[in-house]
Amino acid sequence: MARLSLAAIASAVHGELKLGEPPPEGGAGHLVGGYSIDSRTAGAGDLFFAIVGPRLDGHEFVKEAVGKGAVGAVVATGGPGRYPGAGALIRVQDTTRALQDLGAHVRRMRPLKVVGITGSAGKTTAKELAAAVAAERFRTMKSEGNLNNTYGLPLTLLRLPEDSEVAVLEMGMSTKGEIARLAEIADPDIGVLLCVLRVHLEHFGSLEKIAEAKGELFRGMRRDAVAVYNADDPWTAKLARSFKGPRLAYGIHARKVDVAGEAIAIEGLSGSSFALRAGGQRETVRLHLPGRHNVYNALAAATVGCALGLDLWAIRRALESVRPAAMRGVLHRLPNGVEVLDDSYNSNPAAMAKAIELLADARPGGRRILVAGDMLELGPYERRAHEEVGEQVADAGLDLFVAVGPRSRGAADAALARMKPQGPVEVRHFADADAAAPFVVEACGPGDLVLVKGSRGMRMERVVQALLRAAGATAAGGGAH
Repeated sequence: MARLSLAAIASAVHGELKLGEPPPEGGAGHLVGGYSIDSRTAGAGDLFFAIVGPRLDGHEFVKEAVGKGAVGAVVATGGPGRYPGAGALIRVQDTTRALQDLGAHVRRMRPLKVVGITGSAGKTTAKELAAAVAAERFRTMKSEGNLNNTYGLPLTLLRLPEDSEVAVLEMGMSTKGEIARLAEIADPDIGVLLCVLRVHLEHFGSLEKIAEAKGELFRGMRRDAVAVYNADDPWTAKLARSFKGPRLAYGIHARKVDVAGEAIAIEGLSGSSFALRAGGQRETVRLHLPGRHNVYNALAAATVGCALGLDLWAIRRALESVRPAAMRGVLHRLPNGVEVLDDSYNSNPAAMAKAIELLADARPGGRRILVAGDMLELGPYERRAHEEVGEQVADAGLDLFVAVGPRSRGAADAALARMKPQGPVEVRHFADADAAAPFVVEACGPGDLVLVKGSRGMRMERVVQALLRAAGATAAGGGAH
């Protein structure tokens, strides 16, 4: 945690410090114990940032935060009279900007190596893998949960332990300029661009514009930083070529790469094995994350390890230690004989195609069942994207397809229209996850494999929870071990 005085914080965020009555012990020299933007979780000694969001104004919650022991607040409006009981107020023009500026200040006051990871898919898994790799040699901290935006990333930097040597930060975006701002705050020593896919089309309109926005990472990096990129993805390769500093490429198919994945063997739900080659060394990796796409995430993490100077055997050991994070490919083997692959955290067309491929390659004792929720933020591509899901389901010859949400009606219709007479897929459609859950519970039997996936807003984890409750099971942990 960044232990800074109120005076130092005010200086870093270009704000005016006003002490309350009574002031905190030590006055302007009082050391802040923590940082919060949520009054519900504010703790004793925290400094509360009154963030003004699209739905809520944090200034309305300063009193609650102070009541929970916050030492004071960073505000853009009002003074001591509006916030009685606050030991200190730091008045700024923009509280969000102040949070970001303080995160940037803390990042630059430490001898810290920062790894910034972005891409249209795989960010969280690549972050987990890269953090495990870095931890083989360095005291490593990583972004937690969904703290990957212009609020979460600076909070992560503020909460880093004082002795951290490496920070692995996930960088997400929904609008142009977000990645540029995150790069400005984090000042990455190693920037990783995983892939550019047709996601967030609602906000960007075209793949070219998505690529331009993702490319803000490399454009915002110092010349002495290292650009890590997927050479098999044409957009990331193109964006990397414009970076003037050192570059490290990884891939499976590209001929000229620094880190290569070879002799790949997909081993169903248990993961895969592949030969990892870099710098004249070669190690065989047993990856416990299912799907070919996770081999790419492992290669990205391995390349980060090479940039940090780790030996390949240490990188292999770290990659093999990682297990799926919650709701991102965790396999639940239930007491009633049903297997549930929980990939419910999020979705996009490319990720859904990979999920269908994984399910098609599986060989369970019973049926292969896909429960797929709507994919959001696809803009004009939305209708066709869902139709493609239905076509892919029919081509894969799955046994049961449960389409969830209004957009997925098109997926259900497309699956029925494309269905092969020799191997019909049972297709059902439900309005939402709550409506689908009872049917899925009733439909599943011993030996069946159920894969659950959908965009975050669809709350597809409710289907998983219903399956677990019906079997008398609790959620398995997941995450890196």
